[in-house]
Amino acid sequence: MERNAAVMKESKSIGERRGSKRFRLRLAVVFSWRDTQGIVQSGEGSSSNISSRGIYVRTKMAPPVGTVVEMAVFLPQPAYDIRAAEIHAKGRVTRIDQGPLAPTCGFAAMNRTVLVRESIEHVFDGNNGAEQGSRVA
Repeated sequence: MERNAAVMKESKSIGERRGSKRFRLRLAVVFSWRDTQGIVQSGEGSSSNISSRGIYVRTKMAPPVGTVVEMAVFLPQPAYDIRAAEIHAKGRVTRIDQGPLAPTCGFAAMNRTVLVRESIEHVFDGNNGAEQGSRVA
């Protein structure tokens, strides 16, 4: 009996190594990175799952593994009188998934910094471009 408990405990830790809860959310994502020549590249896609520590993005073109990527994840507007918000994250691409003939692929990125802020069209108010409403998550 004790042996089975030890095996179950081990298989649970092997099967799920992530320390933060993931949410299955399909949200619009815009991302950018610098290529090997230092030129800024960008793409768009949608999230498949998201957590405070990482994100999985489905897209047509993924940054290379190991690349630092900046991402804006657009949250839905909760009500007509409440401004929409976005998650701005900076992280590193840890994995790319692509089928042999698939028109889309996906990439996983581990976040280093995460900010939740009002959508970009509402960020600047007229007071010398002061940013409003930013919070570190």
